[in-house]
Amino acid sequence: MPSSSQRFPFIDWLRGFAILLMVIYHFCYDLYFFGYLDTAFGKGYWVPFRYVIVVSFLSLVGVSLALVHKNGIRWANMLKRSGQLVLASIFVSVSSYFVASDKVTVFGILHFILVASWFALPFLKRPLFALMMGAAVFTIGHAVQVTWFEPVPLHWIGLVTEKRPALDYVPMFPWFGMVLIGVYLGHLIKPNSLMTKIASFDVKKSIDKSVVSKILEWAGKHSLVIYLVHQPIMFGFLYVFNFLYSN
Repeated sequence: MPSSSQRFPFIDWLRGFAILLMVIYHFCYDLYFFGYLDTAFGKGYWVPFRYVIVVSFLSLVGVSLALVHKNGIRWANMLKRSGQLVLASIFVSVSSYFVASDKVTVFGILHFILVASWFALPFLKRPLFALMMGAAVFTIGHAVQVTWFEPVPLHWIGLVTEKRPALDYVPMFPWFGMVLIGVYLGHLIKPNSLMTKIASFDVKKSIDKSVVSKILEWAGKHSLVIYLVHQPIMFGFLYVFNFLYSN
């Protein structure tokens, strides 16, 4: 993420809004898991809902990479962030086993962001190439399905004909395409450009400093921590509630 002196309020707000959608999605899943929501979760309108969340998050990953490393790759930042993501990914995989042992998250969104962040480095100074490759990866990921990548060790690549059961699964194809498109969008944020004015737009100041806007911008700055703690808190609360209610 950009340092505090480089932060763009509107980008934080957008990331915070994506976090809000994710929390809603996971809360509804938890309600479904405990039988309080009678709907075919993962089907119907839930598909585009999740799609919007993933597209938002991953394009903003690309934007942030372009902004953070605009003056050259900051290796210390990469290593620190990667270390955080490694620990977070392990936590997600282990915790998913206790939630649903038959749907362990092997390559979820945090695993993906970890790998994609490194794969994106060669594209950071080549925005047009990133855009073209991003569009190609995104298209191929939706159009091509083969059996070559069916083995679990290759499942992270994508292009599979049948997905293994998992609580979260975000493969490189097609989603690395959104990161690369985000890299291109990040390069549009230049001094005095329209994109810079948009990115610098301070939502919480422009909407009467509403509490919601402040919370969303704060959430955008702490997205990783919120991602890690929100689901254990909600799931734990519903578990206790269900235990007490059923007894």
